[in-house]
Amino acid sequence: MTVGETRAPRAAVELSCTLRRHVGSPIPAQTLNVGPRGMRVRSPRPLSEDETVGFELPNLDMRVTGQARVIRQERPHVYALLFEGLPEPMLRRLHALAINAR
Repeated sequence: MTVGETRAPRAAVELSCTLRRHVGSPIPAQTLNVGPRGMRVRSPRPLSEDETVGFELPNLDMRVTGQARVIRQERPHVYALLFEGLPEPMLRRLHALAINAR
């Protein structure tokens, strides 16, 4: 993080999440926290750093779906993902979720 950069708010919330690769069956995962920039998930199957996966968070007031990049593995089965190109309504929903969870 650089000087003047602020961390995006995050909600410590466990939601069911489905991850999808270009090939293979869907991966049922669970969020550990979610914010407008990304999320931390627990996945029963390994993910690779810099891998892009599709995701779906169906249990919000709206269905939040898109692409995310795996930026690191934090511990066994726990990964940090960065959202890529989410539409503005989804970003606003995730921001509201994070702010209201404080």
